[in-house]
Amino acid sequence: MKLCNNIYDVFAGLLFVVSFCFFTFTFSVMLNKESFFLEWEIFYFTSSSFVMSFIFDWMSLMFLGTVSLISACITKYSKYYMLGEVNFLRFIMVMMMFVGSMALLIVSPNLVSILLGWDGLGFTSYILIIYYQNESSCNSGMLTILSNRIGDVMILMSIGLLSYLGSWSFYVFEGLDNMMVVTMIILAGMTKSAQLPFSAWLPAAMAAPTPVSSLVHSSTLVTAGVYLLIRFYPIMIMASLLWYCLMLVSIVTMFMAGFVANFETDLKKVVALSTLSQLGLMMGIVSFGMIKLSFFHLITHAMFKSSLFMCVGFIMHNISGNQDGRSMSSFSWLSPMLMMYFVIVNFALAGFPFLAGFYSKDLILEHMFMVDLNYLIMFMLVIGTGFTFSYSLRLVYLVSSSNYVMQPISFSEDMSKSVVMSISWLIMMSVVVGFYFSWICLSESTMIILVNYEKYLIMLSGLLVGGGMYFFVSKEVSASLFICINLVSNMYYLPEVSCGFFVKTLVKASDMLNKILDLGWSEHFGGKGSEIFFMDKSKSLQLSQSSVMISSYIISVVYLVIVIMMIY
Repeated sequence: MKLCNNIYDVFAGLLFVVSFCFFTFTFSVMLNKESFFLEWEIFYFTSSSFVMSFIFDWMSLMFLGTVSLISACITKYSKYYMLGEVNFLRFIMVMMMFVGSMALLIVSPNLVSILLGWDGLGFTSYILIIYYQNESSCNSGMLTILSNRIGDVMILMSIGLLSYLGSWSFYVFEGLDNMMVVTMIILAGMTKSAQLPFSAWLPAAMAAPTPVSSLVHSSTLVTAGVYLLIRFYPIMIMASLLWYCLMLVSIVTMFMAGFVANFETDLKKVVALSTLSQLGLMMGIVSFGMIKLSFFHLITHAMFKSSLFMCVGFIMHNISGNQDGRSMSSFSWLSPMLMMYFVIVNFALAGFPFLAGFYSKDLILEHMFMVDLNYLIMFMLVIGTGFTFSYSLRLVYLVSSSNYVMQPISFSEDMSKSVVMSISWLIMMSVVVGFYFSWICLSESTMIILVNYEKYLIMLSGLLVGGGMYFFVSKEVSASLFICINLVSNMYYLPEVSCGFFVKTLVKASDMLNKILDLGWSEHFGGKGSEIFFMDKSKSLQLSQSSVMISSYIISVVYLVIVIMMIY
């Protein structure tokens, strides 16, 4: 047990030091307006140079610092959450491999080296999701890795298609005119960031331990797709039609995820769906060309979403691992410090003024209002933002209400020391990171000019969403619209379509092929049929041969008798 605690403390301390160094280098690089680039040529073959490249600019260093800080806090939190775990050494080592794969992806400007980090993320995430080795975890892990393999194939194919250019680094090209390559890179980003129709794996990944969920859904796996598109956007800007399609898909994903989160009862899945909603928002901003604003929201979202997962994990830990939000209540007096943290991070998620989420979301909405957008897209964007506020308030209400349902393990114990230390850093960052990082990420100021009615759209959307939720949760309406509510609660049956539909189709097709081929035509014309055919022919030949021999024998005997009679 002592070894377990020491290992968690050692890795957490190392990651804190690394995070401090990266943030320091970020400010140094920005003040001096410089970037560092390292390149190692592995081999050269027919005008193609295979290199391992690393780029250290303000964006990669800031993202590395964010990932390291969150990983350090989560490692410290794991000391409490994974207490008594037998395979703690395996858990911490795989988690460090996961963080290392993300770091490799962040600093790689080359598609070949990006693929190493990309595949490393997919492999280690699969191991972590199936950490609790049961049927549900294995199904979730298989769905996750198969969905992500689509993105892996897209990157591999884009590497092959770019081989004629002699390089795979985004800083070499002025622009990509090969639409097939651009399509594949965008599809790779969509699969990793769980955009429609690849969204089913993200809630399924909640089968992993809560520290893993906190890391995966804040700053690592799900943000890899957004970061890839942010990096490659300048050379793919000419594909306006593809970016418009991505904008439509991402806004629909945001709207769908926010709507479903208001009906979900599993607390971890609510937080996962909120992540999906914010990823849709980030992808939408990237498709409009506002890559710095999207990166800024990615950083702020990572800070408060990781602390939100840790708060949810503490709540679940204290009610015997139950994840049903309807069973959680009265934590406002059972654990006052937890509730204070929980309210702060939910308000940051909702975009409460002067918290981290406010600085990014407010700018995003203002910039979107200034763009000439379709009214339907604008409506979905505003209502999707309203959904964020509604499910944040719903989370706070479920956890703090006095409708006492389930008895916690302990009434007297508030948050332990390791939990307080791990969450406090991220809570502090959730409060201040929006203000300070806005000056770093968004150094160029943009004048925002809004019409009067646009300023009140968000307030109006909040009222509409609140009224709509009250309408849906009333008993009379719930009874009459049971099918619709069931459809929304099950994420529009997207998991069934992703898993069950294709699996059942393949099973039926294989059964039909088995009957037609293996038990049908192959029996007649395959190995078994050939055996029967040739056995019959050989028997016929044998019979014919034996009959000829008998007849010739009889004839020869008759001739012999005749000859003897003639002689005598």
